[in-house]
Amino acid sequence: MKFRLSVLLLLFLPMLLSAQKKQKPLLLVNGGGMAGYSAALQAAYSNVPTVLLIENLDDLEELKQARQQISNKYQLDGGLWMSLLMDMALSKTSSDSLAKVVKSDFNSQLAKNALEKLEVKLPNLTIYTGEKLIKCVKGKRNWTVTLSNRVKVSVPVLIDGSADAVLIQEFSPEKRNLPQSDFIAVKDLTLAQSRTVLAVGERNQEPVVATLETILASEKDKLFDLAALRQLDNNPNELPLRMAFGQAVGATAAYCAFFKAKAADIDLRKLQAELLAYKARLNPYVDIAYTDPHFGSIQKFFLTGFFMDDKEGDALYFHPDAPVKFDDIKPVLNDVYTRSQLWFLDNYRNDDLTWKDLLSLIKFVSLKGDEVEQALRADWKTKRKFAGDFDLDAKITRRQLAVMADLYSASFAKAILPTGQFKK
Repeated sequence: MKFRLSVLLLLFLPMLLSAQKKQKPLLLVNGGGMAGYSAALQAAYSNVPTVLLIENLDDLEELKQARQQISNKYQLDGGLWMSLLMDMALSKTSSDSLAKVVKSDFNSQLAKNALEKLEVKLPNLTIYTGEKLIKCVKGKRNWTVTLSNRVKVSVPVLIDGSADAVLIQEFSPEKRNLPQSDFIAVKDLTLAQSRTVLAVGERNQEPVVATLETILASEKDKLFDLAALRQLDNNPNELPLRMAFGQAVGATAAYCAFFKAKAADIDLRKLQAELLAYKARLNPYVDIAYTDPHFGSIQKFFLTGFFMDDKEGDALYFHPDAPVKFDDIKPVLNDVYTRSQLWFLDNYRNDDLTWKDLLSLIKFVSLKGDEVEQALRADWKTKRKFAGDFDLDAKITRRQLAVMADLYSASFAKAILPTGQFKK
């Protein structure tokens, strides 16, 4: 019996050791503080073996103060930042009101504890604390980095969060004197840019976004630089934006590593879908809470290009319970569907859209029948979580339209260019 057990151990031991062995890294993140942390976490969540070079948590600039107040005019929290806040509060469910409370007395030690717990859950993440990048060589396929402990790491993709942008300056001299990448104020956001958003936050009490072009403006040969962060003041109020931007860059770099793709070949919709899967906030509507039951549908609705006109001051509002006019949806749908152009020719009115109108449009464009209405009636309050009772003659609201678009429209799946235009 002992002999048979020994034989079995000899047979399976190599397999067990192989399973425990870490995969070869595909991405290295050099510094960047909490943004670098966020980038590395997202890359590891995206199943990309990642190495992070970071200061000791006690030495991170953002966490040096024991307690600090994070004061934001709008609550645009989401993604890994929201997860961190909830972990600090020991809450298993997200809450905008709880996030506000945690930010009002942000405890750096609780943040460190939460980050350390996240690290343990991510076998794809290797962290070198206190080590410096002392040498970097660009090869034909990989970047070979030498650390201060003499360890060498070879990866196809790099993220540099160093304060002096040493890598982008050394390997991309043509970018050295270019204007640094910057965030876009929501009040200045165009329709095309809105479709390419990868991060949302607040700078100096004003909502801003980062698009794919924001990130690629400081990328060269799969070396990503956290350039936009150098435009920020070093104050606690901008920590949510730093982490949101770090998560976006981490997902972008992970995409290139996972799919062995050049930055110019990124499928933007796939990249956004990855960020949405990890609960990143990609819509800047200040009147839509992270815990809104229709938050996911409204996110995709925004990224398709609907309702960009309701700007008040520096903020963008969705007004979820406002009625929808034919003219609100006609341009976008006609840009996506040929059949919708035919429907509007026969049905257009300068009026509000009713449920009867919308169901007719869905049936015509998607070639469906009465099952659409039957399913809606059955799921009205349960799955769809709509208020009131179903009425064919009732006006449809923006919230309801977002949900129905998510169910029956392929507009979010429609491929787009980095500039925000739909691919033809």
